[in-house]
Amino acid sequence: MGRTARDNRDRPHPRPVEKIQLPEGNVGRRLIAAAILLLIGGAGLAYAFTQLMTPESGWQAIEASTAQGPGCGDELVFLYELGADGASPAAENRAISALYSDACRTLFQLFHTVESFEGVTNLRDLSLHPNETLTVDGMLYRALETVQRSGDRTIYLGPVYARYGDLFFCQDDVQLTDFDPRLSGNVAREYETLAAWARDRSAIDLRLLGDNQVCLYVSEDYLAFARREGVERFLDFGWLRNAFVVDALAELMIENGFTRGTISSYDGFQRNLDSRETDYSLSVLDYVDGVICPAAVLRYRGPRSVVCLQDYAMDDLDWQRIYRLEDGETRTTYLSPEDGLCRSAAHSLIAYSDQIGCGEIALGLAPVYVAEELESGALDGLAREGIQSIYCRDRVIYATEPGVTLTNLYEGGGVRYTLARS
Repeated sequence: MGRTARDNRDRPHPRPVEKIQLPEGNVGRRLIAAAILLLIGGAGLAYAFTQLMTPESGWQAIEASTAQGPGCGDELVFLYELGADGASPAAENRAISALYSDACRTLFQLFHTVESFEGVTNLRDLSLHPNETLTVDGMLYRALETVQRSGDRTIYLGPVYARYGDLFFCQDDVQLTDFDPRLSGNVAREYETLAAWARDRSAIDLRLLGDNQVCLYVSEDYLAFARREGVERFLDFGWLRNAFVVDALAELMIENGFTRGTISSYDGFQRNLDSRETDYSLSVLDYVDGVICPAAVLRYRGPRSVVCLQDYAMDDLDWQRIYRLEDGETRTTYLSPEDGLCRSAAHSLIAYSDQIGCGEIALGLAPVYVAEELESGALDGLAREGIQSIYCRDRVIYATEPGVTLTNLYEGGGVRYTLARS
């Protein structure tokens, strides 16, 4: 122990993303790429069309400016239909862009675990000031409230993430032994010890006092251990971070009346804000023997929160959270509070809700997905709470929602997907 990792976002020159074989057939590479990006269906076509016309109207990508400082916009895609209600597209774009840019910068700072920022109380500050009452921004406070209400202990794995995060910057498998608990007994014991502290509510726990006031309680024993081992990062949202970032941005847009759009992150969190009768679609992907297959398309209308978890790379940014070993095994950021080891119960799992945000969905999925095996009974339990799920197994698509609309079931090259019927 006693190591302090630098923030991952400060690392230049990541190792190249490994190319993944795509299936042959009538589905071209461009369609598969679009499926992987989880772009909206009808709106995606409108967006592509309007790019050939004018950039001032129709479906446009809203960009987050970094002129005032770095933000989290490079991990997000925000598509919005400008001018649909008769408003000036240019004026609407300026208003949305300014709001979005400011929020992306604020959220980047709030969830930062390595650096403090003037005028902002963030996760780094909470870790540096245990047992003190601090006032945080409402967006961070609501995220902490959601986590505390769920009982999930992932965010207390900060000391594990501080060390484990270096794994994704390794250039070859030989370097993994300093960070990978599956390859090093010493590292495994270290993570297990840190995970035990994280699980112990008498050792560390958030105390939310109202009016955005937070106190991170840390026991004297844990503080003594932390000083001895050089632990500085007590809190880290880990793989959950962008779920709450997307939620915060979505709620901000809704509050300001900007609802004709969809916000998604590269690591699988998406909020559709549109309450109109617009048709949207989401690709259901399967991963078999190193091949990504567009198994089907989920059709829906109306506002929706979607969480897509997977343990294989799909985006150029996935190097930050997925490492593929030479033998085909993968390491991900889905760490278990039980022992600090990464686990994925399935290669892919989609969950969605029309009632709650991505953060609540992700927290509900955490004990189901960060596990050795995917239990259908647990997914049925989540469905009764309003969280529906879709996953593939042996070329069969399973869905917990009885009336789910799945189309374009993949068939080609001797492969055929079918929908399980309950």
